[in-house]
Amino acid sequence: MTLVGLAERWPRRLWMAALLVLFVLFIVLPFVMILLQAFGNDWFGLRFLPAHWTLRWFRWAIDTVDIPKVLLNTLVIGLLATLFSLAISLPAAWAIARRRLALRPLLIGLVLFPRMIPEITFALGVAKVFYALNLNNTYIGIALAHVVLAAPFAVLVLISTFEGVDARLLEAASVMGSSGVSLMTRVILPMAIPGIVAAAIFSFLSSYNDFVLTLLLYGPQTTTLPVQTYLSIGNGYTSVAGAISVILLIPSMAFLVAMLRLVKPENLLGGLKGA
Repeated sequence: MTLVGLAERWPRRLWMAALLVLFVLFIVLPFVMILLQAFGNDWFGLRFLPAHWTLRWFRWAIDTVDIPKVLLNTLVIGLLATLFSLAISLPAAWAIARRRLALRPLLIGLVLFPRMIPEITFALGVAKVFYALNLNNTYIGIALAHVVLAAPFAVLVLISTFEGVDARLLEAASVMGSSGVSLMTRVILPMAIPGIVAAAIFSFLSSYNDFVLTLLLYGPQTTTLPVQTYLSIGNGYTSVAGAISVILLIPSMAFLVAMLRLVKPENLLGGLKGA
């Protein structure tokens, strides 16, 4: 390679490297600020770093906010929402993916509709209905509300998964005597495990991180970590809110890493395609 060629390529590579660094900083810096807020003490004014490091905000959160109970609420609601979401999404995605439906585009549009509009616009309606049914301040009620947000992701992932099922395999299974429930449980679902796990990941994280719906439906017995973070900020305890945010991140990241070890990243949105 000539010197002229190197001279021409270096500016472009520097620009690409600079853009990559800026992108990483844009993603990482908010989390760095949360960590500094959670572990720092006497951090105000123009200080670059906190004057002291401490765990007092975590102790305060555990002692005054009952974080173990709040974390348990968040996990239970997230798991229930995941189960409900999969129970709805599996048959819906199979019907859309494998049946010749004249209204397929409309059905997909209806599935995505809750994700296409501001959450608060339908959260108020959901809250009114759930209060009338006495489902507020209950695990099941909040989990069912979260399904409105979790199911669209799950359906999209599962549609892609089921579309990737080879029709010849289904025909071979039918010839061997499988049909109906046995075909679904012994052939289709085992092949669709990567897509199902991916749908479960998205469903759980949608519920685990939800704030608006939960804020309108929670009560003293069902406070979740996002809501408790908001309440701490509203009370002026920003450092405690930072500690709660760190606690909120840990199970979410651990769950995501564990699931990604079971599912290839390229299969998260593709199911069986290319397998």
